[in-house]
Amino acid sequence: MTQVLQGILDKKKWMSNVLDIDRLKLTDLIWPCTHNSGMDKKAPNYDVLIGNWTTCQNDSFAWQLANGARAFDIRLGYTEGHDQSIFYFLHNGYQSHRVLDELIDATLTFLDQNPDEFIVFDFHQMGDGTKRFDHRKLNDLLVNRLHQRVIPPSDARKTVGELKRISTRRRLVLAAHVVTGLDDDYFWPRIPHKWSGDRFTDTTELQRHISSTLHDAPFETFLWSLSATSYGFLGGPQDIKNHINDWFNPTRDWVTRCSLISTDFFDESDIVRYCWSATSMKAVYGSALHEPVGA
Repeated sequence: MTQVLQGILDKKKWMSNVLDIDRLKLTDLIWPCTHNSGMDKKAPNYDVLIGNWTTCQNDSFAWQLANGARAFDIRLGYTEGHDQSIFYFLHNGYQSHRVLDELIDATLTFLDQNPDEFIVFDFHQMGDGTKRFDHRKLNDLLVNRLHQRVIPPSDARKTVGELKRISTRRRLVLAAHVVTGLDDDYFWPRIPHKWSGDRFTDTTELQRHISSTLHDAPFETFLWSLSATSYGFLGGPQDIKNHINDWFNPTRDWVTRCSLISTDFFDESDIVRYCWSATSMKAVYGSALHEPVGA
């Protein structure tokens, strides 16, 4: 496995290059997830001062995909329009002026170019405070634009190989809370988020949280998201790439116990390489990897 750790990584096709991935289910894969995906430094409404508190990624959805992200932590607000309704991205009430159509466009283009990569849309937050949110219009937008790409929840237990044989196009998981207006023929169950529960979390508290969460993992019958993010009193997302590289290095046993690993500024760490390596290890060694987690 050292060869996998040190090999050349094509981030656009890393899933396609996982040895024996066809034997795994989507719930077995290790997914690099961008926390607050629609809040990035290249967004139209990015502001250096406010962005210190609200911005969680470095660049656009297309850039995130090209650099290895395969799961998106989506938090949306809604604005009713005369000609067109808008679903916009937000964090703590602040809008980036990125909209859902941008993510859809980027995903369709990416999958056309990389047909054996898989992607998860985790609709974690649908609503902006007390403002109205139209779940039916969200459903209609997604089904209209993505219906040929969506993996139905009825296929959730199929292997990657089976999914590829069923369709050359269906590579996208939509996951959300069960609410009126969302079609359960398209939407998988909500993705539970395992986070510390504290708005401000230093690296010591975060390490303790991750260790505790992974003690009972893997939870391989469903997709779930581990929040590996740190927020300080004097600023927003903290630079913890060195900690990420230490905690999730495949020479340890944490990363293979994960499902979605949600990080800020994901590209600054080696998390994509580690997800690639860990998914390869699971495909080859399976449950033999799951020994008790160390401290």
